[in-house]
Amino acid sequence: MKTNILYIERKFWEFVSIEKVFRQIAENLSYEKYQYSFKQMPFGNGFAEILKNLIFFRKSSADVYHITGHIHYISLVLPRKKTILTIHDLGFLHTRNGLRRYLIKKLFLDLPVKKLKYITAISETTKQEIIEQTKCAEDKIRLIENPLRDFKNQNKIGFNKDCPTILQIGTSPNKNLAYLIKAIEGISCNLRIIGKLNENLLSKLKISNIKYSNVFDLGDDEIEEEYRTADIVSFCSTYEGFGLPIIEAQAMKTPVITSNLSPMREVAGGAAVLVNPKQPESIREGSFKFIKKRDFREELIIKGIGKRKWYGSIKIVNQYENLYRELIENKNG
Repeated sequence: MKTNILYIERKFWEFVSIEKVFRQIAENLSYEKYQYSFKQMPFGNGFAEILKNLIFFRKSSADVYHITGHIHYISLVLPRKKTILTIHDLGFLHTRNGLRRYLIKKLFLDLPVKKLKYITAISETTKQEIIEQTKCAEDKIRLIENPLRDFKNQNKIGFNKDCPTILQIGTSPNKNLAYLIKAIEGISCNLRIIGKLNENLLSKLKISNIKYSNVFDLGDDEIEEEYRTADIVSFCSTYEGFGLPIIEAQAMKTPVITSNLSPMREVAGGAAVLVNPKQPESIREGSFKFIKKRDFREELIIKGIGKRKWYGSIKIVNQYENLYRELIENKNG
């Protein structure tokens, strides 16, 4: 008899990384052993909407309930021993303060961690941050990283050293686009930005006179083409739970500049230029390393290709299957 897994998702308005990750995991589960479905929350994460989600949520019958992220509080209406919560990061604690932060911390972290038996984190950085914030036992948090998806077209075009295309993925404050703009001002390049731009960023781009283009709401094939045609990927974030674009760019043989902060530093695995994200000059120097040093650039590309196996779907899916099996065995034991 197959194990029935229900993946519970936040409400989303565009198909983004978390949803892609767990569809990839679900699609690679053993067909003989598992069947799965997805349930999306009808409301967002404002306090009134959280209350509505808790009141109106009706759990479908399942052997395993897996909360895929960002709606941690829904664990409060799910069975303790049949529920897995994956925590991607604790960014929600860094953007709030006062009473609002206290309430968010209780709903999204303290109460779910206290209640549930099975919790996973996607990086050692996130795991340690959960432990620090909740004082829970270290062995309560399982480390299961994000998988690298398979790309269809990995035929990389040549590097344009005269006017490289620098691909920036994401425009939220932690993605640090404002500092990248400062860093590459005056460099002959094309800045390609994925993500919606606010008025402040548009103003900075206009003042800088940087040649740029902007796209958003891209499908998988379109994002793959962005990696393939870019000369450099910039992912100099100030905060991340993992940093999936790092390994995606590496798999597409595209040089990566990323932050010297955890977990980006560990995810890069020695196959990227590490820079101080708070110093535009550091980002600028990292860009020049790729533009001017062909041998250095090609060396890091080769190192990046070698990391595909580490983040392969089979390895990550096996870790989740082991956890599902453990949950079922303990539930029935």
